[in-house]
Amino acid sequence: MQKISSYDKNLKIIRQNFYSFLLLLIIITGCTKPRFVLDSGKVHFKDLLDNIHTEQQMLKSLTGNARISVETEEFSGNFFATIYYLKSDSILIAVSGPFGIQAGSLFIGKERFIFYNQINNQFYNGSVKDFENKNFFQFPLKLSELINIFTASDKMSSMKIQNYDIRDDLFFINAHNGILTQNIWISNTTGHITKIEMLKNNEIQISKTYEDFIIQDEIYFPRKIKFIRPQQKQAVSIFYSSLSINTELDRENFVIKIADGAKQIDFSYHNIN
Repeated sequence: MQKISSYDKNLKIIRQNFYSFLLLLIIITGCTKPRFVLDSGKVHFKDLLDNIHTEQQMLKSLTGNARISVETEEFSGNFFATIYYLKSDSILIAVSGPFGIQAGSLFIGKERFIFYNQINNQFYNGSVKDFENKNFFQFPLKLSELINIFTASDKMSSMKIQNYDIRDDLFFINAHNGILTQNIWISNTTGHITKIEMLKNNEIQISKTYEDFIIQDEIYFPRKIKFIRPQQKQAVSIFYSSLSINTELDRENFVIKIADGAKQIDFSYHNIN
């Protein structure tokens, strides 16, 4: 029987590792190849916007764990949250503070709204319309903005395109939408917005950036989302540590369990933050 030397064994292991690495490299390269040629002469802006709209329609559900950083003139701090989202139906954000202390839960349905402050054992509920311009958890975000920000969604309708070219190795679209001007940067690799600015009278009102994209169920989704209102010196950053896209969600995930003795608060007389 022929003996195999330790040198031959090591050489075989090295070859196996090399081929495994080569295969992994091919897979990674294949996953990150551009969706679009970075050439505004060959790719029409309508193709980019249609791709964004199509992908946003593909997002049916989301489950994630995230760290949320908030910076305002009145408050600076970090939260941790578990997020459950069902398209066009509901979102639930369960928030905890330092040392895992449960701070509360926020639920937004088609019509119904619930906010439970576990620290104070108080809750608010009512119609979404009644609460759409309120803020919660020290987030400088209106109720009507929360879903779009946590799901990295941007509406591209009713825009009049003013300029379309290549800027900073990204597709760049400048458009008007009513009284607002929009600057939009789109990656040719993901086909997704990486940055969007909304301006009024040449001053930035809102800036959003998306980074660290992953792909699940043929959807590119950013794990880092940053929302800024520079005029008000407000910023919210979301860092997803885990994400699950388009998996089946149990409706029980959207149930907020309110402790006995919790007091219902009339929002019109209290500071919800």
